[in-house]
Amino acid sequence: MKRLLILLSLIFLGVMFVMPLSAADAPKDPITMMMPEGSKTTKPPVIFPHANHAALDCTACHHTWDGEAEIKTCKSAGCHDDVTVKKGDKSYYLTYHKPGKQSCLGCHKALKKEKAEKYGPTKCKGCHIKE
Repeated sequence: MKRLLILLSLIFLGVMFVMPLSAADAPKDPITMMMPEGSKTTKPPVIFPHANHAALDCTACHHTWDGEAEIKTCKSAGCHDDVTVKKGDKSYYLTYHKPGKQSCLGCHKALKKEKAEKYGPTKCKGCHIKE
C-alpha cells in the first residue's frame, strides 16, 4: 500500500510539472485574427477557436514550422504578408480563402463536400462575426 501511494504521488508530481510546460507552448484560445496593418477590409476580425483544431497536424497550417522554432503568423514578413493582392503565394487573403485543404475556407469546404460530421463555417459570416 505504501508503494502504491509513493507511485501515485510521483505520477501526480510528474503531471503537475509537465502539463504547464506543454500548455506554455499553446496559444491563448480563442485567437483574434486581426488584418495586417495597411489592409482595407469591410469585415470584422475572425475569432479563431485554436483548440478546435488541436487534432490537426500543426504544419497543415503552419507550413514553414520545423517543430522547434517559434511559430510565425501568416502576416509575418516574407510569408503571406501582401495585403494588396488577392492572388499569389504572398497573398494574405488567400492564406485563409484559397481552394483546397491548404487554407481555412478551402479545408472547411472540402470537409463539407466529403460529408464530414464537423466541417466548420463555409460562409463569410461564419468566420467574420459582427458583435
